[in-house]
Amino acid sequence: MQITDPTNQRIKALLVRATEIKQTSDHCSGHSETWSEVNFDAFAKMFVEECITIVEREGIEGEQGVANVEDLKTAMRVHFGLQ
Repeated sequence: MQITDPTNQRIKALLVRATEIKQTSDHCSGHSETWSEVNFDAFAKMFVEECITIVEREGIEGEQGVANVEDLKTAMRVHFGLQ
């Protein structure tokens, strides 16, 4: 299985959305430090929600509103750019 650029872009977009900017300040010296940190709980929740959206869309578009497992697997691979 090959990972293509759209996968990286979708995952990067979720990571960016889950990234929090942190800052600490030493008021005595006036020194401050800023860094970014990925909130893995937020990333996981967004990833799962995106997968649920795919499942819902496939269920609606599938025959009689029901999607089979193979259709769902294919839809997720296409969505995340896995070939």
